[in-house]
Amino acid sequence: MSILRGPDGVPMQAPAPPRQSPAAAPPNRGEPRGATDPMPDTVPIDRSRWDVPTTPNESGGDEHTRIHRPRDSPRPSADAAADGMADPPAGWLVIVDGPGRGRAVTLGLHHNPIGRDAANRVALDFGDETISRRRHLVVTYDPESRRFFVTPGDGTNLSYVNNQPVLASMPLEPGAEVRTGRTTLRFVPLCGPDFSWDGASASNGGDAAGAGGGADAGDA
Repeated sequence: MSILRGPDGVPMQAPAPPRQSPAAAPPNRGEPRGATDPMPDTVPIDRSRWDVPTTPNESGGDEHTRIHRPRDSPRPSADAAADGMADPPAGWLVIVDGPGRGRAVTLGLHHNPIGRDAANRVALDFGDETISRRRHLVVTYDPESRRFFVTPGDGTNLSYVNNQPVLASMPLEPGAEVRTGRTTLRFVPLCGPDFSWDGASASNGGDAAGAGGGADAGDA
């Protein structure tokens, strides 16, 4: 290694290298970057649509990590959920044999098309492929006579009520067994002579009519 010497030959100390200025510190992630930075650190939140609190939650978590429902998102209507009379039950069909045994389906007022497809008012989609998808048969409740009837639908397979084929509309009595495909259902009515959703019973109406008729006869 060569030694730096002066004019008189005396060794001299080499000058120290110039000091470099310290490297620029990385930007503080907690501070907003400059306007030239294409990736801003923070994204503004539209507080007009979201229920975001202005203070951290009680557990000390960051408010930006909490998920809230938009104020303008649909919410279930309490009135709609409480309105059971929108489609009140008239009776039930309980599966006593075949796929879905132990399940029950609800019959409503008027016509009740029955089939495997969910588009039917009464869906029997429990694995019995012998039941037609649409309108295999129809159970009808007539509010005026307070009676039930069963009518064949568009299915190619026959249905039976108490082992009698359903070839045309026929009455459906309480406790009757309806067999369609490999499924057997027991009919359990709610509406009938003793109850109806119109608030009057047929027996009371008949008694009132009889009493009225007797009074008229006595007056005459």
